[in-house]
Amino acid sequence: MRTRSLLAAALLAVAALSPAHAMHLTDVEGKLHTLEAYRGKWVVLNVWATWCAPCIQEMPELEALSHARSDVMVLGLAADGESVMRLRQFARALHVSYPIIAGNEQAIKEFKVQAYPTTLLFNPEGKLVLTRLGQLTRAELETHLPAVPGRLRP
Repeated sequence: MRTRSLLAAALLAVAALSPAHAMHLTDVEGKLHTLEAYRGKWVVLNVWATWCAPCIQEMPELEALSHARSDVMVLGLAADGESVMRLRQFARALHVSYPIIAGNEQAIKEFKVQAYPTTLLFNPEGKLVLTRLGQLTRAELETHLPAVPGRLRP
């Protein structure tokens, strides 16, 4: 457990040194999403695949986070995004309302994704501050976000 905590701290420290990322992603509705457009907000970029059970299991957590915090923008980048129509239907069936981006090999390489799901957290200045491999919960994500005034952490 201690090794895991040290590894997580090391990943966070390295990520904190990363410069602002130049993200330009278009969702399945045709809207462009950039870190510059979300300046002042935390951006959660969740990279997932339709065939990935842990990815699907964490989507309700990300959906809840997207509705609970006005200072956070959640984006879903589908690794198997060949079919925009299929992704729209998939998101509707799972009651996902945050933007879904049809990813491709280039996008996956750009974000250095090694496993699914992978979640990247960008601070309000657009710097990558966390890369998390594997399934996570809203509560785990919120430990990396500032507390909401007047509300206890989950």
